[in-house]
Amino acid sequence: MIVPCRSCRSTFQLDSGLVKPAGTLVKCSKCQEVFKVYPPEPVDPRKYSRVKTRNLICYFSFDESENMTSQGLGIAMDISKGGILLETPCPIKPGLLVLSATDQDNNLMELRGKLVHSTQTPSGTYLCGVEFVAVDGRVRDFITRLIKEYSFRGSNLFIAVTRKATSSRSAPIPLN
Repeated sequence: MIVPCRSCRSTFQLDSGLVKPAGTLVKCSKCQEVFKVYPPEPVDPRKYSRVKTRNLICYFSFDESENMTSQGLGIAMDISKGGILLETPCPIKPGLLVLSATDQDNNLMELRGKLVHSTQTPSGTYLCGVEFVAVDGRVRDFITRLIKEYSFRGSNLFIAVTRKATSSRSAPIPLN
């Protein structure tokens, strides 16, 4: 990284690996000024900002011959104009994906995408990045409705469903 002196404006090359996250004191070799240098800010390569969400999403994966290769249920962790991050219990097979969800009026929302990356988490689930295919009005409608659904269900459809299932199971079971 290139570091300018705060006093004399001379520039120096500094290995960014030597700079601590909390900053590192350096000394200018020309004017002897001592100042703190911070690591460079990470650059976010994403084109679009992301909105946090936790909606249930059904996915179907198809190969080039349009044969279904996998299907399952995932949780949308975040969504943007360009894609969605799904947490799934197993990896999604590469290929064309059809994502579907329902809104608060039980209308089916469907969208196409392609798998960009899949990473296993320490807990054993997978984070799967899906890029939307042909970003158009349908994509914007899907995103808008998904975010509205997330807000409508008390900020989390997954939690709402889990709470309902848990409350029905929490009644004590009589022992004979």
